Parts: sequence; structure tokens; C-alpha cells
Amino acid sequence: MSYSQPVEPVGAPTAKQPKPFAVTGGVMAQNRRGSRRRYWIIGSAVVALVAGGAAVALWPKGGPAPAAGDAKQASTLTVTVMPVQRTAVGASLPVTGSLAAWDELVIGAEAGGMAVTEVLVDVGDRVEAGQVLARFNDSVLRAELMQREAAVREAEATAAEAVANVRRSEELSKGGHVSARELDNKRATAATAQARVAVAQANREQTQARLRQAEVRAPADGTVTARMARLGMVAGTGSEMFRMIRDDRVELAAEVPEIDLGHLKAGQSVSLSIDGDRTRTFEGKVRLVSPTVDAKTRMGIVKIDVPTDPALKPGMFARGRVQTGTLEALAVPENAVVYKDSRPTVFTVDEQGKAHAHVVETGARDKGRIALLSGIQEGARIVVAGAGYLKEGDQVTVADKMPDVPVKPLPKTN
Repeated sequence: MSYSQPVEPVGAPTAKQPKPFAVTGGVMAQNRRGSRRRYWIIGSAVVALVAGGAAVALWPKGGPAPAAGDAKQASTLTVTVMPVQRTAVGASLPVTGSLAAWDELVIGAEAGGMAVTEVLVDVGDRVEAGQVLARFNDSVLRAELMQREAAVREAEATAAEAVANVRRSEELSKGGHVSARELDNKRATAATAQARVAVAQANREQTQARLRQAEVRAPADGTVTARMARLGMVAGTGSEMFRMIRDDRVELAAEVPEIDLGHLKAGQSVSLSIDGDRTRTFEGKVRLVSPTVDAKTRMGIVKIDVPTDPALKPGMFARGRVQTGTLEALAVPENAVVYKDSRPTVFTVDEQGKAHAHVVETGARDKGRIALLSGIQEGARIVVAGAGYLKEGDQVTVADKMPDVPVKPLPKTN
């Protein structure tokens, strides 16, 4: 047998022959890449088929699917609008505070060391000036008064005798039977006796005054608000017995920031309400504006007279609005102003029916209207009803009035 090429020894590698391990690794890598490509192609086809089936299932019959913008425009809110107009708005300043007695009288005991024998009034009683409220045990004072009266009568008798002696001495002196010196003595004795009468009378009046102090009387008309007097108590001089509201006059003591005090003056009208009865309003007037401001709180006190009414009691919390005048301003109904991010906001509607938000600065409120100081132009179409449901760019439908939507009753449950 003959060979065209020489036979090399078995196992001796040549330069052209690749290594066994290199050949095997390359073939395996190519197989793996091919498998991944096939898997990716198959997965893409499956996703496309599923998406196509879903689109066919959701596609409405009779036409193409609506665009997202068309769906948004189709969902509109019904609102009412009105033009912003300039009008006169009553300017007012809110005030709050507690009702207090205009003048609370403290009635005390003028005489001390006597026991209370009668208490004739109680808290809430209406009294008149001079009316007896309580009495003390005055037996000692009455006995002393009798003594004082006897002393007055004794002094008056002594004085009368002394005056008579002077007259007789004057007659005798004309005949020379009484010396001038003796006549002068008689006159001095008469003058001393008359002076003792005056002292006795003064002592009697002093006892009478103390006897009157044994009765506690009302110094003015009013209503008793406190009673400290108790039967049998021994009061000292100046001890508090009663408290009363003078003339039943009540006022509102309101604290006002110093920046607002300059807008207030005596005589301005105030509309008041109390938490106990929100259905009623009371008309008052500013009586006094404090001339000083507290250095710590920067608040001043405003005293407001309120009408005499049983519903207005000292200690009640009251709210009021002081009418400080009128101003010309752009005004809208109060329900047209809504709060977005804690800021007052109004909505306007453009020609395309879209709502636009405007942050405004509010001013005085009067009869359901509120003044707008900035943030809006006169004549703008402002949303009144439905403003609370809007946001910037909403599509709206303008109506003359809000539609009546019947409220369905809740379903009955067994």
C-alpha cells in the first residue's frame, strides 16, 4: 500500500489541527445562542397574539375607540356663573369677648361687731335703691340712742335755766343790785349750757347713724348676683355682704388687636350673638375704646353697650361685628369663594367652557357677599354654584340654575 502523504505519529498535534477542547466549547456556545434567539422569537409572537385578542375584545362595535381627551371633555360639571361687579360693601370688624356687668357693686357692712338677724334677698332678686337687704342685731344701739336722747333733754333744760338767769340778772343790774362781774358770769354759764346741748345732739345723731348702719340697703337699682350674708354671722366693718349689677346694665368687653383699634370709635353699631341662642341677634353700640394697649399681647379693650335682656348674662361668650363704614369694591357671593391649599380661590370660565382658578385676597363681608381686594378683574365670569367641586382646567357646562337632582331613598334592609 502506498500513501501520497507521509503518516505522522498518532497523538502528535500539528499547527493546522485545533485543540479538541476549543472546538467543543465553541460549538456549545453557538448552540446556546441559537436556543435563546428561538425562545425570544416565540415569546414575542405570543405577546402579540394576546394583545391583539384583548384589543379585539375591547374594541366597541360600530366605530373606533374614543381618544383619552374626548373622554375627559365628555365628563363635565354643571355650574352657574355671574359677572364680577363693583358695588358698595359694608365694612365691618369681627369682635369676640365675654359679657360683663357695666358696674358691679360690692355691698359691705358699715358697722362691725353685730350679728345678722335677717337676710331679706337672695341671688337673682331685683332690688330698688334704698331697699333693705339685711338687718343686724341693733338692741345695744337702740339703748344707747335712748341714753343720748336723755342727755340732750338734760342739756337743753340746763341751757334754758342758764338763759333765764341771764335775763333776771340783766333786769337787776339796771337797779344796781347785780354787779357787772356777776352778770358776765351768768352769761358765760348760759353759753356753756348751750354748747353742751349741741354736744348732746351730736352724740345722739352719731348713735342714730350707727343704728341706720344696722340695716344693709341697696345703693342703686339692680339685680343681686352674690350673697355672702348668712343668718347669725357676725360681720366686721367692711365685710362683703352682697354683690349686684347696677341698673342691670351689661356690656361686652372685647379684645381687639392694636392694628384694628384705629377703625373703632364710640357710637358705632354692633351686631351681637351669643352661643346660647344663635337664632337671635342683639344690637349694641361701642361705648369706649381703650386708650392703652397691652405691651405683651398687643391687644386693646373695647367696651360695647348691649341691650337689657334676660338672655344676656354676665360671663357669656359673645360674638359681634362692628360696622365701621362702607367701601367700593369688587364683590361676589360668599359661596363663590372656596379654599384650595388654605388660600381663598375663585374659578372663572373662559369661552371654551374651561374653569380656571384664581387666588384672591378677601375683604369685608356684608349680607352674604364678600369683597375681593385683588386676584380678579371686574366683569370676569365667576363660578357661583358648584365652585367647590372644580379644579384647574375642568370642562364645565354653564346653566342658569343648578338642576334639581332627586335623592333616592336608601334601600330597605330586612
